[in-house]
Amino acid sequence: MIESNIPIHIIYASTSGNTEFVMDKVADVWRKNGRKVFLHRSEKTDINILKDNKYFLLATSTWDHGTINPFFERLLVEMRKSNFSGKSATFIGLGDRRYESHYFCTGMTLLKEVWEKSNGKSLGVALTIGREPFDEIIDKLVRDWAEKTLKLFEEN
Repeated sequence: MIESNIPIHIIYASTSGNTEFVMDKVADVWRKNGRKVFLHRSEKTDINILKDNKYFLLATSTWDHGTINPFFERLLVEMRKSNFSGKSATFIGLGDRRYESHYFCTGMTLLKEVWEKSNGKSLGVALTIGREPFDEIIDKLVRDWAEKTLKLFEEN
């Protein structure tokens, strides 16, 4: 069970600001529920954040033909060489169904696969968002997902 003083680290890649916007929303929900949350941009994040902590939200958009956001690539390479046994994460992917819909959120899928192959535990169902996240429908979707996912951390 997560103790309220154990932080949740949100690590994300955002280029256009959409992913960052969603991560801010999730952080707000978790903080309002009494959790300590730290936000980290992936391109500025040292692998030791992942090695030295226990609970994470990992998020990215999908680029080109189904690849991870390039801001996450360096960290992803380091993740492949790490062991995340005893650590838990949940995932968010942003994408655009208008462009090659079969690649929708595959950047996040790749990130989750690397996490699991490195012995990390995945919690719950990943949230996928297929449009810009600036309306009330997405706001409610993110809020509901964040509240539900926080309970999974608490039960873990």
